[in-house]
Amino acid sequence: MKKKSVVLLALLLLSLVASSHTLGDVAEKYLTETDDLTDWSKVASRSPTLTLKTSGTSSGTSSGAASGAASADPTRAYGSGKSGEYLVYKAKGYLRSFSVEAYSSASAEGSKSPQPTPLLSISADGKTYRAVTPDIHASGDGSGRMLYESREFPSGIKYLKIVYPSGNGGAVFSIGRVVLNGDGDGGTGASANASKPSGPVLYGSMIRLTAASGQMIYYTTDGSDPRSSSTRQRYGSPIAIVGETVLKTTAEGAAATGTTATGTTTTATSQASSASPTASSGKTAGDVSTYTFTPYPQAPPASGIADPLDDFALTALRSNLYLAKDTPSYFGNDSSRAVRATTAPGMLIYVSAEDIESFAVLSFYFSGLAFEKLKFYVSSDGTEYNEVAAESYPSGDPVSNWQPQAYENMSLPAGTRYLKIELTGTAKSWTPQVSEVLINRNTASAALTTAKSDSGMLATLSSATKGARLYYRLNDSADFVPYVSPLKLTGYNSLEAYAVKEGLLPSPIRSYSVNASKDVQVDRFGQMETAKFAAKVTEESQLAADAAADETYYASLKEPTDRDRYGGLSGSASTYGLKATGFFDVQNLTGSGRPVLTTPSGNLFFSLGVNGVTAQETYTLIKGREAKFEYVPPYAGEYKPAYTSTDGFSFFVANKYKKTGVFPTEHDIYVEAIERLKKWGFNGIGAFSTEKYGEEGMFPYVRMLPLEGMSWAKIDGLSLFDIYAPGAEEKLDQSFAQNVAPYKDDPMLIGTFIGNEYDFHKFLTEVPKLKASKAAMKGALVDMLQKKYGTIGAFNTAWKMNYKSFADLREAELVLKASPAWRDMEAFLADYLDRFFGTVSRLYRKYDPNHLLLGDRWITTTFHNETVRRMLSEYEGKYVDVISINYYTYSLEPELLKEVYEKSGGKPILMSEFGYGTSEQGLEPLMKNSAINQFQRGMRYRNYVEGVASLPYVVGANVFNYVDQAGLGRYWQGIWGEHYNSGLVNVADRPYKDYIAAAKATNDDIYKIMLGKRAKFYYDFSKK
Repeated sequence: MKKKSVVLLALLLLSLVASSHTLGDVAEKYLTETDDLTDWSKVASRSPTLTLKTSGTSSGTSSGAASGAASADPTRAYGSGKSGEYLVYKAKGYLRSFSVEAYSSASAEGSKSPQPTPLLSISADGKTYRAVTPDIHASGDGSGRMLYESREFPSGIKYLKIVYPSGNGGAVFSIGRVVLNGDGDGGTGASANASKPSGPVLYGSMIRLTAASGQMIYYTTDGSDPRSSSTRQRYGSPIAIVGETVLKTTAEGAAATGTTATGTTTTATSQASSASPTASSGKTAGDVSTYTFTPYPQAPPASGIADPLDDFALTALRSNLYLAKDTPSYFGNDSSRAVRATTAPGMLIYVSAEDIESFAVLSFYFSGLAFEKLKFYVSSDGTEYNEVAAESYPSGDPVSNWQPQAYENMSLPAGTRYLKIELTGTAKSWTPQVSEVLINRNTASAALTTAKSDSGMLATLSSATKGARLYYRLNDSADFVPYVSPLKLTGYNSLEAYAVKEGLLPSPIRSYSVNASKDVQVDRFGQMETAKFAAKVTEESQLAADAAADETYYASLKEPTDRDRYGGLSGSASTYGLKATGFFDVQNLTGSGRPVLTTPSGNLFFSLGVNGVTAQETYTLIKGREAKFEYVPPYAGEYKPAYTSTDGFSFFVANKYKKTGVFPTEHDIYVEAIERLKKWGFNGIGAFSTEKYGEEGMFPYVRMLPLEGMSWAKIDGLSLFDIYAPGAEEKLDQSFAQNVAPYKDDPMLIGTFIGNEYDFHKFLTEVPKLKASKAAMKGALVDMLQKKYGTIGAFNTAWKMNYKSFADLREAELVLKASPAWRDMEAFLADYLDRFFGTVSRLYRKYDPNHLLLGDRWITTTFHNETVRRMLSEYEGKYVDVISINYYTYSLEPELLKEVYEKSGGKPILMSEFGYGTSEQGLEPLMKNSAINQFQRGMRYRNYVEGVASLPYVVGANVFNYVDQAGLGRYWQGIWGEHYNSGLVNVADRPYKDYIAAAKATNDDIYKIMLGKRAKFYYDFSKK
């Protein structure tokens, strides 16, 4: 080994030892010592030719810049220019860092003189010194001020030696201040601080740069000035040191309490901030810092291909590609990337003279569009290609929506000589873009595996590249540190890691979150952490295996054979005297007079719809409660399609991707659900599903009037539509013209709901408490009362109140204390219901005379309120075709349902929402204690549906819903969101087969049950 290499290795080992002061040197003291050089009292030894001067000028210097510098620091130690002049400092304890503040007119901006530079060295015994390569910070204020710093010295260092430059340079060189063991531990004299001090570093080390808040960091590595060079780059990610590197940096923008480029708070205070007034208020855009790094050990580059795609010289073949050179700052400062010319696939082919064992491809995609992966193919002869998988992961933070994405494969088939890279994407031709291709030159990335321990989590890092060194950065710490053994983690952690091997290029930095908190409630598949059940997914491979299992399961199911294309009973129109109207309708059976729904063909139809045929209820809020989830993939990356926003994630969508390799679109989920529902015996799509696909003619569906989105008619804290709002009828007319009329000719549309679960049961007591300034409804009530009573006195007597005028009532919270008050509110409710349903019905039929008006989906609480139930039945029944009730119950109440039917004037009833669940998977059970397992859940379904189908005035039962709700609540309701076991399938897209088998047994026989051709099923839950 060469002598120079031995020295470098020794320095390297010393620097490694120095990085662990607290382990080996607990007893050592690092005392901050400052020498302003007003005298020689703090200098251990010096050359006698050095002089202290306090004047504004020095021998041989009279420039304005030097004079200004002198006034900033009037007392300094000057050299004479003789060779070997020096200062030696001995630390009182041990030395871990230093900063030397110096001045030279030759260093002033615009000076053409060579930069006079001191030689700096450290020693343990004051006899044997080793040179230190300092960080150099040049002030941009024209003062000629330089700051030389270094830190992280080996154990036992006590001495610092400063050797002045000789010759003319030495004559203009002076030292104004020396600080040993400054509070900032070095590195704080820069406008852009580096995470490692200059000097030898391990090959592949990553240098992080930080600056004050709001400042942008620019750098060069070619020796040019980062303030003005055409080659300067904006810092966005750590800089890998794989060769001798001179890194020059500057920062631009306001200086203050700072944050790093990745958001970590830091301090902009310089350890030499009191050295001169120019240093006390932060750094300016003119400051330049120079860091010099020598990687060790050096190794010749591995054979292979490293193509930066500055041109296509290294490619054997390409098609539909050109080189984009615009906005390099969006692409990690890469000024040349391969991009498609059209939306047709683009292709790059590489040929190697030796076997291709591995590759890595760095790319970017525009995160505002759908993410489509690159595809890779290999061949041994260039004729027959086979697709190979590549691990894909985000490799940095996005800039202006351009997300860096890395791909790698470390185990290609033996004999591979050709690599084909295919770029696809139907949205835009300019995304994705390929930035760099490495063949046999890449280090495999740092892979993470975790294992739970009693105290938290063991996090293990590894690389598929044998002999690779691993580095990690935990929870936004200042720097990457070597990985030695599994990390014992507690709490919620962010982890960045990379791998490198000499001769190869470092892997991209991968980001992980490791939740070692005891607060974890949801596992990485979206299942409740503590729940234990037979079908729980524990490995990703189980989801992949589900694809084949599903194919077998669904193939074994048969659709009912007695249905027409709408799900009605085939041939029943002629049997029961029903007419084809071209749309779903309400007719009466010949003989019994029973009201029934009919299909457009006139056949008998009992609505067995499923609510919520969508993934919307599976999205959950992540932001602010990350510690409750075992793992959530990052937003910027492969799993972005599983996000509804940056903070709302669907484990169901993510699991579908793991299962099939393709992210399902909203349309995919809808279409797949229809095929499943048909086989399970259902015949329609219920409310809160994706309406926009209903008109495709695949399956009967329902719609909802757009009342919910009309903010002008909303009342804070009370779910009622304010039909008294000014211009209500005109606004409804305009909305219906846009939202109702386009669907009037669709035969697959069963009908339209008015709304969902209005607070009619609160009307009598809560409406009087409203303020007329916020709810027109309250003003209408006061107007009615004034018209009835005439005088405020008469009103006060009846209501047992004491108000001075009717005007006072408009903002007052009225309370019902007397019988007349209750009677008045019932009269106002009657007026409201007649006005609301009458107006909505008239306008609906104006724009859609063909379809049914299906009511407003009463909440069960409203149904059980006797007064409101009877009034709703009477007034709503005048205007709608069907009364709809979201009827959750342990047992049916036929007498109450019959009352609704009779008081509504014989309007049939649709159970627009019902359901049961269990707690076995850790979710809420919809109705507590209704079922202990999925079998019992199925029995509840059979009892309910067959029970209502046997009632001569019920026309359907729509179950809630298709997919279980998210384990920690559906997204839009935040931390208090519903989280019910309500679905036919769970978060892993695994069907509840026991539950569904029972539902299918009922669904397949629904018309036999409805027509009394089979006795209704009943499971007695009272018997054990």
